[in-house]
Amino acid sequence: MPKDYLLDATDWHRQPLAFQPRKATSYFGYGYQFWLYPGEKRRFALLGVYGQSVFVDPELKLVMVVTAVAKNANVGKESFATERDAVWRGIVAKYGSW
Repeated sequence: MPKDYLLDATDWHRQPLAFQPRKATSYFGYGYQFWLYPGEKRRFALLGVYGQSVFVDPELKLVMVVTAVAKNANVGKESFATERDAVWRGIVAKYGSW
């Protein structure tokens, strides 16, 4: 996969305004199937319908993967998504800064 494609897909600064964080959704931005975190650091996630997910922080060289699944396809309405986010944020805070 070309490096420029990955940078285009995972850097919210390269997205049209409608796809930038807090525009595409109330929190995330969106680029080529990647959910883009707000903030100046390039962080992104791949989020599956039942909660399977991959979080990437290139600066920290950190990749976290969740293979477990939620009970329902609507993960955002379960504690699963909140708990997953807390774990990711805690690990990033331990080794860097959010």
